[in-house]
Amino acid sequence: MPIQAAQNGDIFEAGEGVQMVEIELALGACDLGEASFEECVRGAAEMVGGELLFAMPADSSFEDASEIAAIHLGEADAGRARIHFVVLNAEGDALRVADRDAVGDRFYGFARAFVGLLSRIRDDLPFGQMEPEGTA
Repeated sequence: MPIQAAQNGDIFEAGEGVQMVEIELALGACDLGEASFEECVRGAAEMVGGELLFAMPADSSFEDASEIAAIHLGEADAGRARIHFVVLNAEGDALRVADRDAVGDRFYGFARAFVGLLSRIRDDLPFGQMEPEGTA
């Protein structure tokens, strides 16, 4: 991370490296032989105080990747929101945290839009305050 970005207060870069390390450590607590990719990422997100945004198959734009997931940390309206990505390798036996450059603008933009949508649902719509029933 460039020092200049941290000094200028870029909320999507300052402190991002520490969070990536925290996510990597949390992912290390999961055994892919016993849990699915989504379960591992969801558990890691909860350990670091974040939430799983989505998990989906990776497309051909990723080298050595079968699935990708996005984790959201922080409050979207508080100006400190960060999005991190976790990638499952092609063999399905190793996880890695990928930065914004590795995933590209398309996935990053999709994740940012997803955070905006979730924030709007939770904050503005009456059913956003309801307790969920069951699982998807």
